[in-house]
Amino acid sequence: MQAVETFVPRTAARIRRIDLRVGVGIFLMALAMIGSTALIRKAEARSSVLVAAHTVEPGSVIRATDLRVESISITDGVAHLGEAKRSAVIGKIAAEQLWPGKLLSSASVADTAKLPGGYVAMSLALKPDRAAGGELRPGDHVAVIASTSPDRPNASTRLLLADVPVLSMRQGNTADGGSVIITLRLRLEEARDLAEARSAGSIDLVLLSGTKS
Repeated sequence: MQAVETFVPRTAARIRRIDLRVGVGIFLMALAMIGSTALIRKAEARSSVLVAAHTVEPGSVIRATDLRVESISITDGVAHLGEAKRSAVIGKIAAEQLWPGKLLSSASVADTAKLPGGYVAMSLALKPDRAAGGELRPGDHVAVIASTSPDRPNASTRLLLADVPVLSMRQGNTADGGSVIITLRLRLEEARDLAEARSAGSIDLVLLSGTKS
């Protein structure tokens, strides 16, 4: 009888240990399945993002045709711009080279282009009728026409600069009839010539063909 009494508790203890191991194993398997399901769902989740439709060089204005929307899976930590940012990106400047299929991020665009070496930015306050109706935008190219004051001897009108890129345009002082402030990218010697022409008379900016989108 004594041998039986000691044998039964040991057997029961082994069974309890086996049951505990089985329970822990089932619990771990359940956790693994839940984790795998979450990963699969996350991998299957797709976002509508902006990518470049074709090559855009740094400093160029981003047009509507330069963008397309793709539905892709985004890994955590990958910077990107969603489809909702499309209208805000159009008209911005490419801050880096964009190639077909490149995922756009906030680092891909800028409000104004960086000036390359040897160039300066110069602003003019003009009435809209002297600046293509005030409809100029970054990326447009203009010709600069300088006219001397009519009351000056030998008054004249001449083509001062044949092709100048526009960096930005904003509304100026409304008290003087609604001037606009246009900033141009110029070489230093061109900026000097433009300053001299402005002091001698008036300046007109003429939009060149093929620069509007």
